[in-house]
Amino acid sequence: MLGELIGGMIVGVSGLRLVDPHDVTLHLLSEPGVILLLFLIGLDTNLRQLMRVGGSAIAVAIVGVALPFAGGFAVGTLLGYSGIVSMFLGAALTATSVGITARVLSDLGHLKDPSSQVILGAAVVDDLIGLVLLT
Repeated sequence: MLGELIGGMIVGVSGLRLVDPHDVTLHLLSEPGVILLLFLIGLDTNLRQLMRVGGSAIAVAIVGVALPFAGGFAVGTLLGYSGIVSMFLGAALTATSVGITARVLSDLGHLKDPSSQVILGAAVVDDLIGLVLLT
């Protein structure tokens, strides 16, 4: 995953500028790629096992949302932003990426481990809470 990100930086606007990030073809190819990644992770995910670790996943998600939200709100307040802007900053920092989390766990071969199920469940709950906060 890290190699793919570094490769993108090398061929993108930060490096050799071989690929235009605003190219329509690139966007047409990337959307199905993300959909297929999440679909493949969904095929490997055991919903019963995910529900079994639900309490732990929710506890991890609450901490995973509360700390970045509080930190972002505090930094926004210290920088002199209004309350609503500080709240938005905190809410924006709560976002995670279920796709990246699942891809890394899958690449490591640990997607079916109980601890990975807690991480994956927490990432899903974390994203749901983050979306509610942003709205």
